[in-house]
Amino acid sequence: MTRLTIATSEFQSQVSDLLPCNSYKRSQLTHALIRSLSLLERFDEVLTSPVCFKEDMLQFHSAAYIDAILDEKLNTVLPFEEDEQKWSQLAELAASWVNHGTDTQWHESRYELLSKFKKIKDDLPPKPRKRSSLEALLHADEDDDEKSNVSTGQRDLKQFNLEGDCPLFSFIPMYCQVITGATLMLADKVIKGERSIGINWDGGRHHAFKQKASGFCYVNDIVLLIQKLRRKGFQKISYIDFDLHHGDGVEKAFQFSSNVQTISLHLFEVGFFPGTGNLSESDKRRNVVNIPLLHGLDDTSLEQLIEQIVKPVIERHEPDVLVIQCGGDGLMGDGFNEWQLSIRGLAKCITELINNTKDCPVILLGGGGYNVTLMSRLYTYLTWKIVRTYCSDSSSICEIDDDALVPEHEFIDVYADEEYKFWAYEQEGGLRKKQLRNDNDKDLITSLKSHYNL
Repeated sequence: MTRLTIATSEFQSQVSDLLPCNSYKRSQLTHALIRSLSLLERFDEVLTSPVCFKEDMLQFHSAAYIDAILDEKLNTVLPFEEDEQKWSQLAELAASWVNHGTDTQWHESRYELLSKFKKIKDDLPPKPRKRSSLEALLHADEDDDEKSNVSTGQRDLKQFNLEGDCPLFSFIPMYCQVITGATLMLADKVIKGERSIGINWDGGRHHAFKQKASGFCYVNDIVLLIQKLRRKGFQKISYIDFDLHHGDGVEKAFQFSSNVQTISLHLFEVGFFPGTGNLSESDKRRNVVNIPLLHGLDDTSLEQLIEQIVKPVIERHEPDVLVIQCGGDGLMGDGFNEWQLSIRGLAKCITELINNTKDCPVILLGGGGYNVTLMSRLYTYLTWKIVRTYCSDSSSICEIDDDALVPEHEFIDVYADEEYKFWAYEQEGGLRKKQLRNDNDKDLITSLKSHYNL
């Protein structure tokens, strides 16, 4: 029996969509679509009110950096983000949708979210502050007392990269504490020796570094999760990253670890962010597995990589738990237009890894992806696949067949331009399905197998 846990709710998804690159929609569309298929009822537990604290983030990040992004003065609407209607556009859709019979709890303003957040924190018992010997070593170069007294306004934000692609945004402290908390709460549900799958589609912020933000990522919930799992007694962990971009923040955190294996399949071309992740970087790092790829990667190529490279290196590591980052910016229909993966193809590869390690607990996290209706389909389909495969009673779960339509729900109108078709981006002959040249030739597998002694 496999225990299923998911972190999602109207509250969490609206907080997640405070992140500018989510276009104020991505997470809410995902949550609503999953709920519209009655999938949440199939989980053993749904975590609806996640939160974590500064002390949790200090297990990896520097005190000065965390003080900057958790500055309470930022838990407000910032001057350049005063248009409440832009943020609440989906909440307005929900309020005007009169045909639903669901008990939803969408918040109409960001200050409503903040009130809910404060109530969640107030209802929790105070958390004792214990500094481990490892943490003391990691932060030996810092004077916590001196740095914690400096306000965000006095800091050089360039030092923390809180500009450019990682600007400060309204309610960033709440965002960081809720989304990181959702990932860390999944670790609490993992029990050694018991099969379980935990999901947080709002997590997977793989670019954040110890002392700075990077690539739309502010807190590296993945690193914090892996550290927490290690403290719980999981000796060996394999992390697999399907994002179009190299999982640089996670790799750097564990690059010299003999217990944590990091595997990243990513586009590696001149000028493409973050510019890391080539084969040579894995030569001197025992458990770093980089799989640098080129333009046009398709389902067939990805399946071959999983079967001939990823599965063997995982089996060689013999992990106690899998953590999988399920970025979707390599899908057909994403704005990057670099890879041509299908939702079904990517989901198949992810579930193959889960099925291949039958005794391992698994935690699935989100990642990149900038077509919001495409991403809602991906994470809904992945959730459906997990439920269909591992729910104790899957007999009455709906089908998502070739002709499936997006179900009626409060955000149905968002899918109107795609004719409400679930597979709008994968239909043969459809305007949204485009064929790219695949630059990943047959010699790629051979060279990777040789490099990793497979």
